Amino acid sequence: MAGGGAAADEGGGKTNVFGESPTAPVELNLTALMDILSNLLFFLLASFGATIVMSINATVPVQSAEASDVADKKDQVTVNLNLAPGRVDISAAGSAQTEDELARFQKSLPAIGGEPDVKGVAAQLLAIKQAYTKSDTVLLTPEPGVSYAQMIAVMDASREMKDPAGGRQPLKLFPTVVVSTVVK
Repeated sequence: MAGGGAAADEGGGKTNVFGESPTAPVELNLTALMDILSNLLFFLLASFGATIVMSINATVPVQSAEASDVADKKDQVTVNLNLAPGRVDISAAGSAQTEDELARFQKSLPAIGGEPDVKGVAAQLLAIKQAYTKSDTVLLTPEPGVSYAQMIAVMDASREMKDPAGGRQPLKLFPTVVVSTVVK
């Protein structure tokens, strides 16, 4: 019996409501979890700051009419090129132009032999550049299924073209090309 009494003394004789001996308390070490969460928070904040924010063309009111830059914007538009498999859609956007003024430059060019019509793109961009001489930016938005080579061909066509009058220097069209994505 002495052996049975010793076993009861080791447990301290304490039991729970169901007659089971108590389990040892669990100690959680949360240091590693806190390290992971603080690193995750840092990277989430850093990546949020690096996201691309789409902008809306809007003019800001100025204090005096003499200092207004709306006159400068009358000669400037941003060209949008939507590159899809089988076609290139061209449109212009500006803050000082009416929709009717810009609608004449809206065009959809079908692909030729599965490749974008780069000559047609360059010709349409030349017409836009001649109408709005201070313009220098093209937003290129490729859709899924467009190859990298097709994007580069359209980008090259939008930057410059051979002078149709036979001049030696290429005509500068839109030197700033910004590649964007479709917002869904």
